[in-house]
Amino acid sequence: MKKSIFVTGTDTGVGKTTISACLSAFLSLKRKLNVGVMKPFESGLSKRNKDELPWDAICLKEASGSSDDLNSISPYTFEAPLAPEVAASLENVKIDLNMVDRIYKRILDEHDIVVIEGAGGVLVPIKRDFFYGDLIKRWGCPTLIVSRLGLGTINHTLLTVGYLKTRGIKIIGVILNNNDGTGDLAVKTNPTILSNYLDCPILGIFPYKKKLLRDGMNRQYLARLFATHVDTEKMLNALEL
Repeated sequence: MKKSIFVTGTDTGVGKTTISACLSAFLSLKRKLNVGVMKPFESGLSKRNKDELPWDAICLKEASGSSDDLNSISPYTFEAPLAPEVAASLENVKIDLNMVDRIYKRILDEHDIVVIEGAGGVLVPIKRDFFYGDLIKRWGCPTLIVSRLGLGTINHTLLTVGYLKTRGIKIIGVILNNNDGTGDLAVKTNPTILSNYLDCPILGIFPYKKKLLRDGMNRQYLARLFATHVDTEKMLNALEL
């Protein structure tokens, strides 16, 4: 049976692309799976690169070893760093969810597993009255949550987990990412506090790695990094792999 995993976050900038890339490399190189990837909606192209290429999609493609074209990996790309609904409106683009469904199903059919990266969090609107949480539910994806390690993560993580539970979405676990390199008291205490309140596992604490994906794509290193800092056995069991 074909598998998929949706990587969502508690906020923007928490490290979803980093974790998604490392996960994709791990599944490809360590588990020898044919990995497909998607970033269905990518915004902020003009902010991140002068060539207006979907940088997140490129990272996922290279990390996974996928041969799929970028238009399939990221069917909708937008210049403004905004929620898809807003960015699409500014560019007079009408989002066709049925088209995105067809691309997803094709990629799913052609690979052993598909890693899908969201944008922002589960309540970021894709189009009017349709949020990322709705897309996850629509596709029936088990979900991995990426949370920042520092101050504010308790509230954001519990809200995200609570929402997914109310939607009946399977939660694989949480990865806490030290995305800014701080080591303050919140960073030291948050994992313990969260573990007291969560009924899903904290799969790992990812270390601060400045410009990890911008210094060249070393797939072996990404896979090793994921295997070192994440409880991959627990994750794979949850995915039934």
